[in-house]
Order: sequence, then structure tokens, then C-alpha cells
Amino acid sequence: MELGDAVSRNLAFAHANDGKISYGEETVTETNLLEILRWHSDRGTQLTAISKGQEAKIGADWEWVVVGRKYSLFMRVQAKRTKKNNSLTIKHKVGKAPNIQEQIDVLINNCPATKPGEITWKPVYCFYSKNSERKLWKSAEGKAPWRPYEYGCLIADATNIKKKTSIKTIQDVEDVSVPWHIFFAPIGFKTRYLFAEWAEGSDGTLGFLMSEGVMAVSPDLADDGKSPTNGFPTIEQLNGEMAIDKDTVGIRETDPEELERVRTRDRRDGVDAPRFLILDVKDEPSRRR
Repeated sequence: MELGDAVSRNLAFAHANDGKISYGEETVTETNLLEILRWHSDRGTQLTAISKGQEAKIGADWEWVVVGRKYSLFMRVQAKRTKKNNSLTIKHKVGKAPNIQEQIDVLINNCPATKPGEITWKPVYCFYSKNSERKLWKSAEGKAPWRPYEYGCLIADATNIKKKTSIKTIQDVEDVSVPWHIFFAPIGFKTRYLFAEWAEGSDGTLGFLMSEGVMAVSPDLADDGKSPTNGFPTIEQLNGEMAIDKDTVGIRETDPEELERVRTRDRRDGVDAPRFLILDVKDEPSRRR
């Protein structure tokens, strides 16, 4: 949540400074991955970077594996940042003639397993945007000591993005996107709820940092405890505490040997993302309500 908030506010600041500050997709991605690793390197989190030249082969900026006690979610992620004029560009051609393709097609087409036993990855987009240009995931204005979190990192299944007939702004993809802390949100909530934490000021007084919109299911779903329809499981599902659709793309039963093969595989050949992040959530406290 803090990283999503920082991305939203930093992007707004960069866009307001007439291009004097560059805050590109590569910078945002590198910073986010580094921060996740720095905060959680003591709990099985692993990050490996390789040549960026591999990106064109797979259409992804990073591979992201969320490892639970029972199941693991394997994702290949392409990052996109909105521009100063609030435009969002998905159409982007990669490769060299005569094999030039749309990046989204390269991402989607390189995720299915090519042989029995191989991993089928979930193709995912991660959208970086500022609060002012969002509608569904726009945070309300806050007054001190309240400061709403802003959702600057939205993730979406790339196959849902592919179905869109026109994408010009972040609002065109918000309906199929969720904040990337979705894995950590309690399952089964129909609407938004308050998330707050204490923050001590420099003068010793206590105030709140708060979020008015942590959501685990779409707002139009009944509060029936079913899995989110966004296609992203919660940690409780990955840890086997709640039912999960085992046929969901990217879901595999957790296999330490398979994870080790992913972590150590030779990345000089084939189609691999330029970097990958393994996030271990097996010991994460349950957030069931």
C-alpha cells in the first residue's frame, strides 16, 4: 500500500514539474522491486535481475511468484505508466522485421506451458498512475492527521486488457484492475472499509494514516465468501485456509523443487523476463474475518 501511494504521489509531482524530473516505467519498477526486497529479504523474498534485452522476447518486465503454503501464483508482468497528459498507451510493437508483434500479444502468447509439466504463467499488466486521473480507484482528499493511501499500482489480467476495444486513459482499464495489495486484503468484503495505522509525529503526538478503499472483491459482488472474480487470489487462499479455483491461470500447488528450478534456471537462452521476484507469504498472518 505504501509503494502504491508513493508511486501515485511521485508521478503527480513529476508531471507537475514540466518534465524536469523523469519518473519512467523502468525507474518505478526498479524502485518498487528493490523496496519489496529490502523490506522482506529476511522472509524468503528473492529478487534476480538479468539482461533487459530479454524483455522483447517475452513482453514482460518481471516475473512475480507469490508462494503460499498450499498454492503458488506465477505471473509475468508488463508495466505501463500514464503520461503527463493522462494518456495510457498499450499498443506497442516489439521485435525486428519480419517478426514484429504487439507487446501484449507477445506477453500473452509466451505464458502458456509448451510441454507437459511446465508452468503456465498468468499474463498481467501493472499500471502506474496518479490519483487525479483515476475514477474508480481514486482516493478521497484527506486533511491532517488523515492521509488516504493512493492506489498508484493497479494490476490486471492481460487477457482482459486485450478484450478492450479502446484504451486511452487509466479509467478505461480501472474496471478490470485492482490495487496490487489485493493478495493481502481479507476475502469476502462487498464494499470498501477503513484501514488505519498509528503514526507518531515529530512532536510526539499520534495521528492516523488511513485508507478508505481496501477491497478484496468487486463492489458489485455479493458478500458470499466466494473467490474474487478479478482472478487474483488472496494469501488465505494460497495458504489453503480458504477455497481456491485450482484451474485459475498461474495457480500451481507449491513445490519447493519447482520453485528452485524457477529461481536458478539458465536465463541466457529461451524466453525469460529480465528480472523476477519471489514473494514468500507462507508465514503471513491470516486476515480472515
